Amino acid sequence: MVSLESDAEDKALLKRAVAGEDRAFTEIMRKYKSPLYGFAYRYVNDPDDAEDIVQDTFIAMHRNLSRFNPAYKFSTWAFQIAKNKCRDLGRKRKTRSFMQRVTPFMEAKLTAVQSDENPEGSIDAKRKLDSLVAKIAQLPENLKAPLILCTLEDMSHKQAAEVLGISPKAVETRIYRARHSLSANLNLGN
Repeated sequence: MVSLESDAEDKALLKRAVAGEDRAFTEIMRKYKSPLYGFAYRYVNDPDDAEDIVQDTFIAMHRNLSRFNPAYKFSTWAFQIAKNKCRDLGRKRKTRSFMQRVTPFMEAKLTAVQSDENPEGSIDAKRKLDSLVAKIAQLPENLKAPLILCTLEDMSHKQAAEVLGISPKAVETRIYRARHSLSANLNLGN
């Protein structure tokens, strides 16, 4: 996985890109393409839409290079743009499923239910997994985004808080509420 912690390097590339050096922006795109794609894919659950979101993110980023505030981390800015592009798509296509993967927490719950020796248990576990994916898609935006950023993108609460414009404690609380909601709705326990 690409390290998003090299903020000084990102800002140096950004400065060169603002000065008109296309190669610098190409390096930014290479560095952020996979992490942004991963985030977008998990958010919208469609590889083509995720690619479009990444492209739209880079277009918006390029158009607004000079507006970037260097007081903030570049990675935060990049993920904020991608999050907004995901929201835009979500508004256009409300009936689509937004998630395919489940949190490791919930996967552990489902794995505990499954048994290789019990085909009926496997069928039941598959039904529960399908139900979980649907329930994640129905989570409110304010719970879904922190859950994705922290559990699937491996961001810290602090990093996710920067992307979402909320406090780290709020991120923690929202993840707890998302997991609690999923557990209650699926009757999987805590």
